Amino acid sequence: MDLLAVASDAHVWRLTDEMAGGGTVEDADLARADALQVVGGVLQVTLLVATAVVFIIWFHRVRRNADFFALDSCEMKSGWAIGAWFVPIGNLWLPRKVAGEVWNAGIDWDSEARRPSPTPVNVWWALFVATWLVGRVAGSAYKDAAGVEEMKRAAGMMMFSDALDAVAAVFALLFVRKLTRMQLDKATARQEQILPQPRP
Repeated sequence: MDLLAVASDAHVWRLTDEMAGGGTVEDADLARADALQVVGGVLQVTLLVATAVVFIIWFHRVRRNADFFALDSCEMKSGWAIGAWFVPIGNLWLPRKVAGEVWNAGIDWDSEARRPSPTPVNVWWALFVATWLVGRVAGSAYKDAAGVEEMKRAAGMMMFSDALDAVAAVFALLFVRKLTRMQLDKATARQEQILPQPRP
């Protein structure tokens, strides 16, 4: 949906660019482009809510798993894996703090293998916050646009925001897959330590 939104934003940008250059654009074309953006926005929000619910359920589960792997290693209690997202202003860094603690709890510090880099966590969160901030500014600029140039600038900002969101989604997926794999590997290693080894 982000990529479709980028295409829709690019279409609006092209129309307004043509108008700014002195070209003529049919009112029907502008109305269709605006309607397409509205439909795309509704679909984006719908999918965002559905994905957020599933993501937060997963986030809470991996936070609870962290207590099994490294008791008392997390300062933020498991309830914060849900609540942190709903704290005004605090939701810009509290979920990242929970994610970092869960990531560290998932690392097998006793293993001699190379420890996983926290890059997926850091890049995902930086892009997530950047998308949110740019999206807010772009949405306000688009709503308040009074002239062609302002509309063109707002469409460019919306295009940038939607592209950022698509990249953030890729890094969110990398984060989910990597952290899930780390916890599965650590659980397997713990189980092998507990269960008696078969005789040769």
